[in-house]
Amino acid sequence: MPPCTSGEIRWWIFLTEGLFFGLLLYSSLDTLSHTVGNPTHQVKGILGGSVLLPANVSQGITVEKIEWDFYPQRGGPGFWLAEFSHGKLEHQSPTDRFEQRLDMVDETTLRIKDLELDDSGIYNARIWFMKSQFKEQSFNLTVYEPVPTPQIHFQEVSQTSEGCSVTLQCQAPRKEEFSISWKRGNPPRALGNSLYEYQLSDSGRNLHVFWRKDSSDSAFTCLLTNSVDQKNASFDLLKICPGDDGVQVRRQRHIISTAVVMLLIMMVVAVMWMWMRRK
Repeated sequence: MPPCTSGEIRWWIFLTEGLFFGLLLYSSLDTLSHTVGNPTHQVKGILGGSVLLPANVSQGITVEKIEWDFYPQRGGPGFWLAEFSHGKLEHQSPTDRFEQRLDMVDETTLRIKDLELDDSGIYNARIWFMKSQFKEQSFNLTVYEPVPTPQIHFQEVSQTSEGCSVTLQCQAPRKEEFSISWKRGNPPRALGNSLYEYQLSDSGRNLHVFWRKDSSDSAFTCLLTNSVDQKNASFDLLKICPGDDGVQVRRQRHIISTAVVMLLIMMVVAVMWMWMRRK
């Protein structure tokens, strides 16, 4: 075999480098496509409840098995959780971390029951279609405690001829991550934008109210909310602020007059029905 010329050598070097960079580009694009196409799904659960982790598999595709790994949110090493084949639990983690709290709703959906705070973390699903083909999906589970039931206390009550000024405090038995909001009326609705009547302080815990005696809204509701739960408590200012007697009388008259009108309408309908029947 005759020796290669310098031109042939350069050609082979160029071809080898081109093939190398082509493979490198293909690998990079494949990795980018995998990252973009399989985002981490955010899942929220409540302590003692249950959540579903559904693996996204196109209809008509046969799944051989699904392997699950778990990485705790509070740190510590991750571990193999379980393996499901055709909707049945084939092997459970030897750590027995989840005991009997895992099952499959269908062939691709994992359910975790009786949630604990330590269940928060990343759950990775490796979905096998054949021995050499699989895809991965991740779920970021956050388990929240139920919101405590609030209590409303009042202070700094002062009365004038026009109404009553009072500070309502929304108190919870323990400090957690939840938001506090206030509503007025029954059914509850937004406070409105009147700075003269309502002012908030202490991160929304305190509501300073100037309540007019001729106002139709005497009930105020405090709501504690987090991502998965909500609790509320209500307080009626008529317990500490005397209302306008004239307003109360007008309300009673309105109720009585409405009832009388409804009764008259029913009597007229009944007479007309009897008259039509005789005819």
